[in-house]
Amino acid sequence: MTKLFPTLIVSTMALIGVGCGYSDYTGHPAHKTQKEAHLNSLSTVVSGYGADYDGTYVYTARYNNLRWQKQNFSFKNVIKSYRNIVNNSYPTRPGIFVDGDKFNNARGFAGGTFKKYWIATDTDPDTVGGIDNFDRSHPLDDEGNWIEPGLILSITGGETEIDAFDVDLQSSVKNSSDLLSKLVANGGSLEQVKMAITKIEFDGRPVNVEPYTIDVNVAGFSNVELHIKNQKNSKTLLNTIINNTEHLKPVDISLQFDNGMEFELPKKFQLMFNHNVLSKLAKQS
Repeated sequence: MTKLFPTLIVSTMALIGVGCGYSDYTGHPAHKTQKEAHLNSLSTVVSGYGADYDGTYVYTARYNNLRWQKQNFSFKNVIKSYRNIVNNSYPTRPGIFVDGDKFNNARGFAGGTFKKYWIATDTDPDTVGGIDNFDRSHPLDDEGNWIEPGLILSITGGETEIDAFDVDLQSSVKNSSDLLSKLVANGGSLEQVKMAITKIEFDGRPVNVEPYTIDVNVAGFSNVELHIKNQKNSKTLLNTIINNTEHLKPVDISLQFDNGMEFELPKKFQLMFNHNVLSKLAKQS
C-alpha cells in the first residue's frame, strides 16, 4: 500500500497546485539510470487553468548512484517534466512501458508531442533545495517570464522507475493496480473512477472543503492517472490552500474523499505550495 498511497495523494495535490515540479529526488541507492528513467506512477493531467499549465505531464530522473557508499561520491540527480499540451494524451498504452529516454518529442496517443518543461537539478540528497533547484531559463511565457510550478515536490526515497539499463528499478510495477482495485469500490473496474476531496488536513489541522472532483484511471499496471478540471469551487479551494500553508514551505498533508478513503502523505514526500501561482490562478477561476 505504501507505494500506491503516495502516488495517489501526490498526483492529486499536484493537480490542485496546478503544475507540479519535482525539485528533489534521491533515486535508488546503488542504481544508475541509462539516460532518463520514467517515473511512471507520477503522471498528471491539468485542464482549464490556461495555456501555461494545461496538458499531460510525465516525469523522469537521471542519476548515477553506483558509488553511493564511497567517500568521494558526488550526488547529482536531474529531474525533468515533459508536457504535452493535449489533455489525456499519454506516451504509453496499457501494458506498454516507455523508457524515459524517449520522452522528448514523443507523440501522445491522443495527439500532440511531449516537450521538456520544468527541469531541476538536485545535488544534495540531505537538503531540500525546493524552488532553488530549478532552471529558471525554461519554460518562459510570451513576455519572457519564467513559468513557475504551482506545487513543488521533494522525494527523499526511491520510486518505481522504467529504465532500459536498470530493469530492477521497475520490479514492483505489476503490483500497484491490484492494490488500487481493492481500495476503490467500483466493481473491480479502475476506469474513470470519480472521487471528490471533502477534507484536507494541513499539519494536522482539518479543514472541510466543498467537494472537489477528480477522475482516476489506471493505464497498464501502475500508471495511476489523475485528471482534474477547473471547476466552480476551484477558487475557494485554492484560497483554502493559500490560507493554510506558508509560501514555498513544506507542509504535511492528508486528504479525505467522499467514499471514505483517507490518505496521509508519507514521510519521504514533502510538498511546498507556490502562493504566487495559486493566487494568480485563484483570481482567474
